[in-house]
Amino acid sequence: MKRIIGQSETARNMRRFLQYATKEGRYMIGGESGTGRHFLAKLINTKLYGSDSISNIVKLSAPADLSKQGQIFIASDRALFDATAPIMTSSIWLDPLREREIDIAELTEFFIQQSGASSERWYTPKSMKLLVDYWWPYNVKELKKVVTTEEGYKALPYANMKKILSNYSATEIVSIKVESFWSELGDNVNPGKFYQLFIDSIERVLIKSALKQCDGSISKTAQLLNIHRNTLAQKMKKFRIKN
Repeated sequence: MKRIIGQSETARNMRRFLQYATKEGRYMIGGESGTGRHFLAKLINTKLYGSDSISNIVKLSAPADLSKQGQIFIASDRALFDATAPIMTSSIWLDPLREREIDIAELTEFFIQQSGASSERWYTPKSMKLLVDYWWPYNVKELKKVVTTEEGYKALPYANMKKILSNYSATEIVSIKVESFWSELGDNVNPGKFYQLFIDSIERVLIKSALKQCDGSISKTAQLLNIHRNTLAQKMKKFRIKN
């Protein structure tokens, strides 16, 4: 039996949304692709009509779509969602997995049990930490693939980097991680040093990654990063990066 997994606010709101859905209502489900919009809509259909058919689900991409026959609307555009939500019986915006990491462990357990996939690789502190530390730029569907398939497991966490970079600006990528960076600094770090610490941490990781990409060659790494090799050498000394 399909059910809503997780203890995040989004998961709890999804369960309440499903609980109070009636045949007389019109409902709006918003969120990024892969956050569970269709999944929740199908649960509502199953509850009300005994079927998880998608024939009653309307994809809302413009206000004109409201005239289409349906009881359940889904939207990915937040502005359109906010403008339309007031005329609905009830509406819900689903946060992406990267904003509800508390659900990862429970979802992992559920996907393993549901699929019968090998569980040994995930039932260790190290493996679970790998999952939680990965900042999940996409969705629950990606987590399911990682947990239940060999192809997905091998892809964790960098195989999609090219796609990530092509779909997210540098500002968006950094903003996803910056909130957790405060806790990583610790309580004893002077807040005034945050900026330089943050910049240095990013630069250090980038240089180490570039060196690895270039098999440790200083010249090739400097060329890849488009900086003088002397500048690279100085930065390696500053960050205590051994070649």
